[in-house]
Parts: sequence; C-alpha cells; structure tokens
Amino acid sequence: MAKRMQIGWLGALCVFMPAVLMAESIEGRLNGLDCASHGEMCPTDKDDPHVLLERDFVIQTEDGNYFFITNMDWRTKLQHVLSMVRVEGKRSEKRMAISADEFWVKQDSGVYTLEWSLARAREAEKRRKKQQSVSPASQQ
Repeated sequence: MAKRMQIGWLGALCVFMPAVLMAESIEGRLNGLDCASHGEMCPTDKDDPHVLLERDFVIQTEDGNYFFITNMDWRTKLQHVLSMVRVEGKRSEKRMAISADEFWVKQDSGVYTLEWSLARAREAEKRRKKQQSVSPASQQ
C-alpha cells in the first residue's frame, strides 16, 4: 500500500514537473513598442499623449532586449506603462515573447503587487458571459 502511494506521488510529480520547469519570469520596464524597437525608453511621462499612439507595450530588460506579452490586452498594459514589472508565465522558445500567467508591478516601496492574472481574467470573462446570457425579461 505504501509503495503504491509512493508510485502515485512519483507519477504526479512527473506529470506536473514539466509545467513548473517551463514557467519563467521576466523583469523590466514596460515600454512602448515603437520606442523599444528604436532602443529608447519613452515616453518620459505616463500622461504623454504619445503613449496612446503605441501599437503595443513590451517589457524592456536592462540589457535592452524586449519581450511581447502575448495574452494581455493593450489597456491593461497602458495603465502600467513605464513601471517596473515582472511577468511570470511561459516564454516562447522561438520568439521574444511570454504568455503571462501573472503580471506584477513594482511599487514605490520596492514590493511587487499582483495587478493582473490569467486566472482572474478568465473568471471575469466567465462572469461577463454569464451576465450576457441572462435575458432582460428575466431581470424584470
């Protein structure tokens, strides 16, 4: 019985270990794609109208490389432009991109706070779909 349980734990470990090993973390400043592609850090101010013209926002690391966050919407990224961020998720082997599981923003205190997660986004989408499926007649 104990041996069977050990084999079960070992099997579970083998199944979940690759997922854990594939998860990565990238830290850097959230920058506009156009600026990052020119090797610049811009805009100089979050309120600069220039940010509204950016097609996308990327994580620019200290070494100047930049990574696309493939599964986050533009507006969420816009809220945190120029902030130091950490994205945890699955990094593409072929592209400079990461599919985010969690998006953390560094506060003035130096502590990172979770601002977005894939789990939260999925839950919000479920709630939105559920609300849409409720007919107006049943709400009266």
